[in-house]
Amino acid sequence: MLKKILYLSLIVFISTSIHAQEKIVIENNDNYKFQSEKNKPAQTTTIQRTAPVFQPRWSFGGNLGMSFWNGGTDIFLAPKAYYHISPKFLTGVGVTYIYSDGDYWAPPGRYYNYHSNSFGGSVSALYRPIPFLQFSAEYEGLQTEWRGRDIDDDSYFNNAIYLGASFVTGHFSFGFRYDVLYDDNRSVYGSAWTPFIGIYF
Repeated sequence: MLKKILYLSLIVFISTSIHAQEKIVIENNDNYKFQSEKNKPAQTTTIQRTAPVFQPRWSFGGNLGMSFWNGGTDIFLAPKAYYHISPKFLTGVGVTYIYSDGDYWAPPGRYYNYHSNSFGGSVSALYRPIPFLQFSAEYEGLQTEWRGRDIDDDSYFNNAIYLGASFVTGHFSFGFRYDVLYDDNRSVYGSAWTPFIGIYF
């Protein structure tokens, strides 16, 4: 009986010693898988978000315009192709057709009815400092065929440089442009100022 008690006491002593050693290992080994939460190294994950890279691209559209003056009418159609250099800068090339009809004053104080057809091309540069505002500069060269009643027919070439500003919304722009080379005798328009509507798609 005494031997059994001694054996049992020895087993309890050994078990207690092993358990105490396991506690020491857990408390002093930082890499031990059962370490306490306060001893775990903090880990931080950083997610870096970058803006989409701008891709230069082509778009198409053009301008529609008209003006009315002293009984005359000017209508122009100008389909264009635009190249988007950046989100703010565009360049464009296009063709132009203009129909004009009205009364022409000539000495000795008579008005003559006329109509003309003009055709040519243009190059342009556009700048959008903010998404809804656009400034433009455009060169346009036109060959004009002039026909009228009681006046001689005429044919000539005319240069124009337009500076414009417009409001942009969606696929449309609305604005005015001014011809800095305007010539009363050669321009197909009755005024240096012309309104226009731009289309982009």
